[in-house]
Amino acid sequence: MLHTALRAAEIRDLVISSGRRVRVRCWTGTGRPLVLLHGLFDDSEGWAEVARDTHRPCYALDLPGFGASSLPSRPRVSAYAEAIVEALDQLDVDGCTLVGHSLGGAVATAVAERTDKVWALALLAPAGFGNIRIAEAVSLPIVKNITEAALPLALVNPLTVTAAYATFVAHRRLPSKDLMDRVRRRAFSSGPGVRMAVEAIAAAGRSSRGFTGRQVAFHGPVAALWGEHDGLVNPDHLPALLKALPQAHAEVWPGMGHHPQRERPADLAEFIEAHAVTGRTRKRPTLRVQRAA
Repeated sequence: MLHTALRAAEIRDLVISSGRRVRVRCWTGTGRPLVLLHGLFDDSEGWAEVARDTHRPCYALDLPGFGASSLPSRPRVSAYAEAIVEALDQLDVDGCTLVGHSLGGAVATAVAERTDKVWALALLAPAGFGNIRIAEAVSLPIVKNITEAALPLALVNPLTVTAAYATFVAHRRLPSKDLMDRVRRRAFSSGPGVRMAVEAIAAAGRSSRGFTGRQVAFHGPVAALWGEHDGLVNPDHLPALLKALPQAHAEVWPGMGHHPQRERPADLAEFIEAHAVTGRTRKRPTLRVQRAA
């Protein structure tokens, strides 16, 4: 697919319960919209390339505690989901394909159980379908307090960010420049949001009421995608997802790390279109390992 210029986004701030704010980036288009939920250390700006590579309207939301959105009401995936459902109501979005990456994947799954506005799900290396070791470690009481205090200084150092990303996120892959710039720019405001998000991810992985112990109450089309070299939410979580969402079409892409929306945005837009937007529910889960592009 030929790359065209990035489309300009309209920025809107929604006010939800308790006076909290949710920031949304909106791109115009035709057809059923995509609603895009980012992962840890990211925000709605990270979806710009996917918005460029689809003709559909796109609404990218800053999750609570990230970008320009207020903190969540509590550090649980359910709290993030409640905020997103309120935002969807205000946006008057109906019949959307909900796309969630990492933390956003867990939130998207929880949103789909709470509203009939979600027609299809696209889950990209979603949290919530198993334990994530780094989240478990950082969520320990003493460690999380130290981490929150030290995080700003770590994030403004490009060497620290690059080393951490290559080690814990994408298996020796380097972060993109736009992600690096945003992480450093928001280093001194991101601590509380990151701490609450990590605690929510850890709780989701071990909860007896989580997605790993039951089928998810969503019956629309589901497309799931992992990168072979994802060092944060690795493909070992895929069997649990297929058990929780037996209609899912799932793929593992060789050579890819944790961020398909940056590493292969055009291919990702086509994957979402083929297996979520125009997908059909399946009686049995399907798993395909794609050849390297």
